[in-house]
Amino acid sequence: MGLTGSFGQFPRPLICGAARSLPPTLVLDALTAAPLGDDETDVMTDLRCEIEEDHPGLHAAAVRLLDSSPPETVWTQWADWRDPATVLVLRDCAEGGGKPVGYDDWCTLFTGHPGTCSFELTDPEHEEFLANNPAYRHLFERERPSGSVVDLDARPEDSPAD
Repeated sequence: MGLTGSFGQFPRPLICGAARSLPPTLVLDALTAAPLGDDETDVMTDLRCEIEEDHPGLHAAAVRLLDSSPPETVWTQWADWRDPATVLVLRDCAEGGGKPVGYDDWCTLFTGHPGTCSFELTDPEHEEFLANNPAYRHLFERERPSGSVVDLDARPEDSPAD
C-alpha cells in the first residue's frame, strides 16, 4: 500500500512516479509520431510514470503534448527496469470528474488508463517542491470563487518583468 494508506500524509492516491529517461533515439520518433504544430516541438525526456501507484502493466509518461482534435498526446511506456522502446499517440482520457469540457480538472492521462484519473491523484514531488518553494505556488494554483484551489499553467502576467 502506498503513502495514502500507510501514512495518511496525502488525502488522494499518489502517482506511481517510476522514473526513466527517454532514449535519444525516441526523441525524433516523438517528433514525427504526429504532424508538428507551431507550439508542439517540446519533447519531455525526463519521465515519471503518471499513472496511479501500484498499477498493473506498463509504466507510462506523456512525452509530447499535441494540439489536436480529437485531443491526443504522444506517450511512451516501459516495463520495470527497462527503458522505453517506443512512442505512441493515444487519445486523451475523456473523464472530467463531472465537470464541463474545458474545466481545469479534466484527466490528463490516456483513454483506458489503469487506476484513478489524474485529477484525483497527488504527485508528492510536486507537493514537496511547492512546500520548499512557496514563492512559486502562485504559478500553479488559483483560488476559485468557492475557495477551492486548482492547479493551472502559469499565466504570462505571473512571470517576473524583464
